[in-house]
Amino acid sequence: MTHHTERPCAAAGLTSYRYGHIMIGASSTQDALNEADRSLTHGSATVDLLEIWNARTGLYEKVTV
Repeated sequence: MTHHTERPCAAAGLTSYRYGHIMIGASSTQDALNEADRSLTHGSATVDLLEIWNARTGLYEKVTV
């Protein structure tokens, strides 16, 4: 069985993102960073740790800006 952090978890209409083990459903990369920020207890979320779900490969990939 695949661990839940290895598959998309976003609600319909949103894109699945992952920030470490934080699973995020967001409408954009900036929205995902904002959601990650709300979940962190120290520091700010940075795009270099953000990953986006690629439905073609079935894997999370680093976000490119």
